[in-house]
Amino acid sequence: MKTSLWTITALTLSLSLAACNTWQGVKEDAKDAGHAAGRGIEKAGQATGRGIEKAGEKIQDISK
Repeated sequence: MKTSLWTITALTLSLSLAACNTWQGVKEDAKDAGHAAGRGIEKAGQATGRGIEKAGEKIQDISK
């Protein structure tokens, strides 16, 4: 009985520590994904701004 209790305790502790590492990895992956999404949004905003600027220049050229 003592051996099985010790085995269950050791197994529970091992799984708890493994879950802690897994959760830390999930948090790091989510943070990296958030940064990548932010960079993508920033690049999209810059491209949109350049497109609007070029469209404005074309409209000015046409109206001359």
